[in-house]
Amino acid sequence: MEIKIFEQVCWGGSKLAPIVDEALTKLDLDYDFDIIGDIPSIANAGIMNPPALMINGKIKTSGKIPSINEVLEAIKEEI
Repeated sequence: MEIKIFEQVCWGGSKLAPIVDEALTKLDLDYDFDIIGDIPSIANAGIMNPPALMINGKIKTSGKIPSINEVLEAIKEEI
C-alpha cells in the first residue's frame, strides 16, 4: 500500500502523520508513508488544498485534518 501525506510542515510538525500512524497501528498494519511538503510536488499530485491524504494514488481527504475514523475508513477501503 502506498500512502502519501501532502502538507507543508511548519514549526509544529506534521498534523496528519500522527493520525495516519495511529490508524495503521490500530489496524495492525506495518506500512511506511511519505510526507510531501514542497509546493511543486503537492501541485503536481493534483492537490489544490492541503493537507491531503493519498492512498494507492487516490486522494482520500483534502483541505482538512481528518479524524482518526476517517483515516481508518480510507485505509480499510484500500486493503
